[in-house]
Amino acid sequence: MRLSVGRTSIQSKPLFAKASFWPALATLFFGSFVGMYHVVSLNVSLPGFIGIFNTDLGKVQWIITGFSLACGIIAPASGYAESRFGGKKVFLFCLLGITVTSLLCALSWNVYALIGFRVLQGLFCGLIQPVSLAFIYRTVPAEKQPIAVSIWSFSTILGTALAPSVSGWLQGYNWHLIFLVTVPIGILAFAIGIRILPASTADKETKLDKAGLALAATASLSLLLLFGNLYAWGWQSAAFWVCLILGAASTILFVIHQLRSDAPLLQLRLFRNQTFTISLVISLILSIALYSGIYFVPLYLAEIHSLSSFHIGLLFLPGAVCLTCATFFSGRYYNKLGPSILAIAGCIILIVTTYLFSRLQITTSLLAIMIIIAVRNTGTGLALTPVTNAGMMAIQKELSGHASALINWLRQIFSSMALGLFTSLFYARLAVHQVQLGETDAKYPEAYTLSINDAFLFSAFCIIAALPLAFLLRRKKTARPDSHSSAHKKTANAEI
Repeated sequence: MRLSVGRTSIQSKPLFAKASFWPALATLFFGSFVGMYHVVSLNVSLPGFIGIFNTDLGKVQWIITGFSLACGIIAPASGYAESRFGGKKVFLFCLLGITVTSLLCALSWNVYALIGFRVLQGLFCGLIQPVSLAFIYRTVPAEKQPIAVSIWSFSTILGTALAPSVSGWLQGYNWHLIFLVTVPIGILAFAIGIRILPASTADKETKLDKAGLALAATASLSLLLLFGNLYAWGWQSAAFWVCLILGAASTILFVIHQLRSDAPLLQLRLFRNQTFTISLVISLILSIALYSGIYFVPLYLAEIHSLSSFHIGLLFLPGAVCLTCATFFSGRYYNKLGPSILAIAGCIILIVTTYLFSRLQITTSLLAIMIIIAVRNTGTGLALTPVTNAGMMAIQKELSGHASALINWLRQIFSSMALGLFTSLFYARLAVHQVQLGETDAKYPEAYTLSINDAFLFSAFCIIAALPLAFLLRRKKTARPDSHSSAHKKTANAEI
């Protein structure tokens, strides 16, 4: 069956003449960075807003929860938005939206205003990541795509690594700066992007799959609430079962509806492409591993070594440098080595370093932790970008928007679900270790460390599952599927 985005195919002007390649790529880099910055910027500084707004943790948590729900709900619609309005217009619109909502967040007069502005900001942040990735695959020449995606991926991971520490430090100085810090970057990227980014032709006949969006939003909302509150609710609570049943039912109905629809919200038939499916599964596993490290290592450093968020950020800086080098290396040598070799090397490094984190002790030195973080980030940089590129290169160019939307939506859902599971596992093991060691203040640090070790051991087993899949990513000698080649249409249609 032939896949199509609308009645007419979408074309983009060839990207980036040599003179404009790096400025245009820098625009996409900074746009992706500001989007990811606000996704994780409040992970460390959230408790500080209790005193700032004189409220309680239950209300303050919605600053992050509301934002995450908005991101999850809007992400599936990114493929439609990119097809209907064009990648450049949607990217710049989201960049402008993030900048304006950042200003609004900084002007918040109470916690309810901040929650509302953060929800609005989440809608723009949920769109900019998949739209910017699809824009690269629509416009960048195939030979330059690996390095372009490497830089794009680095912006995402850099935002994840730096934002918590930066926001933690800024909150101690002036909390308004947490949101204002990205405003100059957003304005500059918008001003450059409006002049340099190539225009893409929109398909005005593309229709929004409203039923599909409603089902996807319901499934996202239910599953994010379920796994975000898994430990707090427990499996015996009514809220647990309501979200589980509603989420499962919505997911099943969504899949059925998408497969029957002539113009689906997300092209689930992309899963018929073996390379795309394998790469997506590997990237989901690697994303889970990445976020487990970002989540649990700072907890260990803060609780056991009593480090501030700023000092934790300093400890992560060598890892950020290694991540940068590995990401650029994987992009530079993608065509020479192929995705399989890079993914296998990255997975092996991640497995070993994640296992080392499962052997943490109270007396583990900060130098050892810093080295493990740096080596672990090297594995992430080697594996994640080639895997994403292999999957995106395996599909037709006009389906890039759907593929990017599918990848980013599932990454967000699975990462949130995994963090909920890891958190529940951590607290469950903490209770067990406290009983075994004795529920005293003197034994709490040891029990806490052992519980983090258990979470990392579980993460290591998850990464092991990606290793055999990486062997299946064989380097393809042929060019990317071209929907305008009649000879290739038959092959692509049969494969997808």
